[in-house]
Amino acid sequence: MNKRILLPIISFILGVIAVQAQQSEYGFRLGLNYSEIDFDDNATGVFGGDDGARIGFAAGFFAKYYLSEKFSFQPEIQYSSQGEKSEVLNKESVNAPTGAPLSFDRLNFGVLQLPLLFNYHFTTNFYISAGPQVGILIWEWERAGNYELFQFSGLGGIGYYINDNLGVDLRAAYGFTDVIKTNTSSTFDATGVNHYLQLTLSYRL
Repeated sequence: MNKRILLPIISFILGVIAVQAQQSEYGFRLGLNYSEIDFDDNATGVFGGDDGARIGFAAGFFAKYYLSEKFSFQPEIQYSSQGEKSEVLNKESVNAPTGAPLSFDRLNFGVLQLPLLFNYHFTTNFYISAGPQVGILIWEWERAGNYELFQFSGLGGIGYYINDNLGVDLRAAYGFTDVIKTNTSSTFDATGVNHYLQLTLSYRL
C-alpha cells in the first residue's frame, strides 16, 4: 500500500472507533526498553554477540476507547530509543593504514511509533493487549543512512492498574521488517529486525 494514503486510512479508522466507543480515557506512559537486533546469519562486521542489548527510554500518550465492557481499542503515539550495544566496523576503518587500530560505531536510533492495540479486560484493573505498530525513524547515532525509515512490528503485553490512575505495563515487540540496511561495499554488511521488551508506568487522566 502507498505510504501516502496509509495515514489517512488509519486516521479514518481511529475516528470511526472513537465515535462508536461507549467510554474513553486518556493518559501518558513513561518507561524503559530492553532492545536488540536480530541479524541475519551472514552478517559481517558486527561485534558484541549476545551481550549487546541496549537499555533505552520510552515515553508517549495513549487514548483508550471501550467498545464493550471487556474490549477496548488503544491507539498511542510514543518515542522509543532502540538499537543495541554491539559495535560495527566504522566506515573509515576500510581506509585505515595496515596495522592501525580499527574504529567502531554503535547501533543506536530513535523511533516515533504508533501502536494500535486491542485490549481484553479480565477485570477493571487487569488486561492483556495485542496489535500492530508502525514506526518512523527520527534520530540516528552513528551509522547514519544504515537504518530503514519505516519499521513495522507486532506487540503483545499485559497491564495492571494499581489504583484509579496509576498502572504498569509490560510489553514485547518483534519486528516484521528490517531496521538495518547495508550493502556489500560497506565494512558492515548485514540486515536485521529489531525486538524489545518494554516496562512502563502509565497514568490515566
